[in-house]
Amino acid sequence: MNADVVIVGSGIAGLTAGAILSKNGKKVVIVEKQPAPGGALRQFRRNRISFDVGFHYTGGLGSGEILDIIWKYCDVLPKLSVLPLTPGGYDHFEFFKTSQPIHGYFSYERFAEELKTLFPAEKQGIDVYFSTIRQICNDVPFYKTDLPLTPFLRGYKSNPRSLAEFLDSHLKDPRLKSVLAAPAFLYGVPIQQASLEIHALVAHGYYSGAYTVAGGGQAIVDAFISTLERNGVQLITDAHVTSLQSANGAVTGVNIEGHEEIFCDQVIYTGHPATMVEMVPQSVFRPAYKTRLRELENSLSMFAVFCKGEHSLNGSEGPANYYLLPDEGDVLPKDANTPHNLRPMMMTGSQGHPCDPLQQDQNGIILLRLGYWKDTERFAAAGTDRRSPEYADFKMSVGREMIAKAEQRWGDICGHLEPLAVGTPLTFRDELVAPNGCAYGAMHCLGQYNPDVRTRMPGLYLSGQSTLMTGVVGSSISGLVGAGEILGLESLWNGVTK
Repeated sequence: MNADVVIVGSGIAGLTAGAILSKNGKKVVIVEKQPAPGGALRQFRRNRISFDVGFHYTGGLGSGEILDIIWKYCDVLPKLSVLPLTPGGYDHFEFFKTSQPIHGYFSYERFAEELKTLFPAEKQGIDVYFSTIRQICNDVPFYKTDLPLTPFLRGYKSNPRSLAEFLDSHLKDPRLKSVLAAPAFLYGVPIQQASLEIHALVAHGYYSGAYTVAGGGQAIVDAFISTLERNGVQLITDAHVTSLQSANGAVTGVNIEGHEEIFCDQVIYTGHPATMVEMVPQSVFRPAYKTRLRELENSLSMFAVFCKGEHSLNGSEGPANYYLLPDEGDVLPKDANTPHNLRPMMMTGSQGHPCDPLQQDQNGIILLRLGYWKDTERFAAAGTDRRSPEYADFKMSVGREMIAKAEQRWGDICGHLEPLAVGTPLTFRDELVAPNGCAYGAMHCLGQYNPDVRTRMPGLYLSGQSTLMTGVVGSSISGLVGAGEILGLESLWNGVTK
């Protein structure tokens, strides 16, 4: 089989790159290890309830914003029903020991007003925080799309500042600092390791407005698949890429277990960079580069409990997510020894696909709690079909404790919760091919230089959450940049934005 480009992985980065490349005349094949495409965006069903794993809401879908323009260019946006959260929409933050909630509005002005009302002595620091986030993002082409792309990509990792030190230098109240640091949930970095610049790239999208999509992440996957089929892209699922072929150090094709070799000139690899190293011929990369990829520190993981609620959560009106945070200390601590019942937790709803005739119940509720690889490492050696009874007991005990905490704090909102499935860091590792169960790929943090989209192997490019940014926005951008390295970055960027 022959192709111009093979894309390894069908998450949002691979789907975006495939849509852009095929729109520009490239013959594209996408290879996915799992039986169904979509990566973390795909849904699964329990008891006739569809659950999202990696999509709850997003920034960047306002008119002229980055996801809006990328998905329009991909010819995907017309197939989606984008639902802005109401002007009064917010994330609901509360704390273990104090009852006063804080509304994290999806608006710079309303959020600042809320915080100044609750923390009047901190007005100056609040203004400094929000103005700094805006100032950082004013120099980012993904948020100011008339800027050129290449200079930013070549220099944005230089001179990062510490988020923790910035917050400590301008604010005093630990609860206020926790709420402002809470977007770290969306990139999975302990606060003491978090970069102010990366934090700003993620937080700005939500402070500027939040959106969801009717049908959740599966609707996004379905829209991309429809476009890819129309563009002639071949999608091969349940297929494992075992190696990349090369000649004179450059890409010539990929080998797929149980399939014929695909000959191509370019490969975009969207998985974790560490999992790519063994696929490349030994002589291509220098030992130091391979070691750096293998030793990348990974983002934190999650425990997830998928429930049927007595009542439904409508995130388009009122609170989108409910957070329970520690009163003191880091909202995302690095220490894996933090007791489970003292870790931050959140509750959110899950949307079923509107065209799914089997989706009869809309009361899907998801509980998420910070997780570490250390929590489940002792169970990791056994395969997915040989999990021990001890692991099952551990998983169920964590799920029961999370449900008890949620019913205690939010029972008047969700009612009784019936557990339908429980996920752990092991689940993230096995279902999403995520080393150490990392929820957001390799950490974007202080002291770590994540790999560029371009590699030392001509024709091989990296994409996905480990390269530029995390989440749906970051992965879509990385897919755009991966395609741009093949088509020409600035010419593609101009075509997308103009």
